[in-house]
Amino acid sequence: MTRRWGRILLAALVVVGAVLFAGYRVVTDVAVRNAAAVDVAPVEEQVAVRPVANDCSGGYVVLTFDDGPRQHTDELLDRLEALNLTAVFFWAGQNIEGREELVRRAVEAGSVLGNHSVSHPDLTTGELPNGDRISPWGPEQIREELQRTNDLLVEYGAPVPQYYRPPYGSVNPVVDAVAQEVGLRLVMSYGHDETDNLIDSHDTEGITTEQIVANVVGPMRDGSIITMHDGLGQATLNSIEALQPIVAVMNERRLCATTDVRPDADGRVLQFGE
Repeated sequence: MTRRWGRILLAALVVVGAVLFAGYRVVTDVAVRNAAAVDVAPVEEQVAVRPVANDCSGGYVVLTFDDGPRQHTDELLDRLEALNLTAVFFWAGQNIEGREELVRRAVEAGSVLGNHSVSHPDLTTGELPNGDRISPWGPEQIREELQRTNDLLVEYGAPVPQYYRPPYGSVNPVVDAVAQEVGLRLVMSYGHDETDNLIDSHDTEGITTEQIVANVVGPMRDGSIITMHDGLGQATLNSIEALQPIVAVMNERRLCATTDVRPDADGRVLQFGE
């Protein structure tokens, strides 16, 4: 009787041991898989940056970014550098305070800093982004808006700006005459028609990265001046993410980036009235 119970007890212990071992294997396998999931990024995150790398035989395009420097400017500069791109930035003087080091960083990276006024008013009316108006408004106030931004950029390490882009694309002969007196040449964000080869990405209109890419690469060709934004929130993040697929098309079309803005970048807008 004792031997029988001993055999039964031994068999039970064997079964229990087998169950425990199996459980250990399951737990271990799960732990290993979980560790792998933590340590190894998804495939799409492992794709290497694919920079501009072609012979430039298709020509050159100018990438421009308005409204900076802002919260994502460092990230934008990182992406441009990784993709072997330079750009023309149109910065508002009021945004430079507290971000002065970005002026020198952008210049040292080979990009060019242009003028987007100090307080981002409509230069034809003096209306500010919050709806207030600067009063009085005329050539003296326009000159101050442009000159102060020039002075700030130079103070923190940029060459004297050559280009300006009016906020909202609002310009008239009075504004442009003052800008020329300050030594600035107009670079519009849009043209009179597609022959002007000025491409607006429409990236501030709540569209997706894919839509930004489509707006840019469809008409993109030699001489294109492309308008994007370095502003606030998701719109700028979408524009940053759009750069890689834009570069992929640049490589297909053998296009490279330049900061040399062609002389007819005014979009002929002043020829057709205000």
